Amino acid sequence: MDSNQIQINANKEIAKLIEEKKYEDAEKELLQIINKKEENDQTHFLLGNIYALLKNQEKAIKHLNLSIKLNPTNKVSHYNLGIMLNELGQLEEAKRSFEEALKLDPNYLYANFAMAINFDKENNIKKARFYYEKTLSINNDFILAHEKYAKFLQRIGDITRCQYHTYKYAGVIRFNDKNDNAKKIIRDDSLKGTNFIGCWNINNNQLCKKIIDFFEKRKDLQKIGEIGYGKDENVKKSIDISIHPRDLGQKGFEDIKLYFQSLQECYQDYKTEWPFIKNNLNNLHIPSFNIQKYEIGGHFNKMHCERASPQSMHRVFAWMTYLNDVEDGGGTYFDHYDLRVQPSAGKTLIWPAEWTHAHRGEILNKGYKYIVTGWMHFPFNFNN
Repeated sequence: MDSNQIQINANKEIAKLIEEKKYEDAEKELLQIINKKEENDQTHFLLGNIYALLKNQEKAIKHLNLSIKLNPTNKVSHYNLGIMLNELGQLEEAKRSFEEALKLDPNYLYANFAMAINFDKENNIKKARFYYEKTLSINNDFILAHEKYAKFLQRIGDITRCQYHTYKYAGVIRFNDKNDNAKKIIRDDSLKGTNFIGCWNINNNQLCKKIIDFFEKRKDLQKIGEIGYGKDENVKKSIDISIHPRDLGQKGFEDIKLYFQSLQECYQDYKTEWPFIKNNLNNLHIPSFNIQKYEIGGHFNKMHCERASPQSMHRVFAWMTYLNDVEDGGGTYFDHYDLRVQPSAGKTLIWPAEWTHAHRGEILNKGYKYIVTGWMHFPFNFNN
């Protein structure tokens, strides 16, 4: 067997060690090859990647540079070097590495995306937009690129395009008129009047408990609740889990998916009560939504509405289901109607997103409050 074939076989064994996450073993094997003066560009490439995985950027950069010196035509070496330089905050040097990768392959997906991210960080709107668009022209199913681009577009005020890319990465829930599997709901006429607030009781307390159990088990998804400009516990104090419609196809999300059958039934009944909605707003989309937990002292106690800025103009209705009974505090107060709704398990509200329905979540004085809440949007034409 010639020396080249020996090197190929050695690299295969080392690649297997890396795949098995035995990084230290792989490192020893590679260093032995280097000590024997038998290395090639792939030896340094693999060693650079190991140090990258071990978060040792300086050593990773050293070996990736050696790999490039031995083989300057490996686009992945240039790209990985750029990633390491990025992690050290050397953005200009990183961009030069990404540019080298793109010289070798102008359609290299990840190098285009990396350029978009770097120009986004620098607030270079023209170039960031160019590279985001280029990335998605190469692969329009690149979910992370849609997510980053959507946030970029929201920041610069391009709301229509932002909505499109948000839906592309998060997905949407579409309601239709057929819903044979829905659990029965009961209309609650205690709020009935000219306030356009629909109220129902979802007759499935066990489902509410299962959603609470999901929340408590998924500590990995929990985060401090935010409002439009970030965290501010003087305005909102909660623990949230944000869920994308795309998530509902995953294992473990079955109960939440089942919940939306009941919410759909509520909306169908809402349309029956107000025929204008059925004739003009029959097909709305639900984007990402939140499950929220409020502990004692928790609140969203600032009066607010759900359609209050150019970024939220596509919202038509808000909806919310209380997941448990609350004894003291924690109600939802609609200011213009002097209307207070006290949480009870399964109680579900739908109301217009306009300023006419400004409301606040009152301070919780005892126990916990859990809700699932979100918006219904104008449908988006994905063919645009």
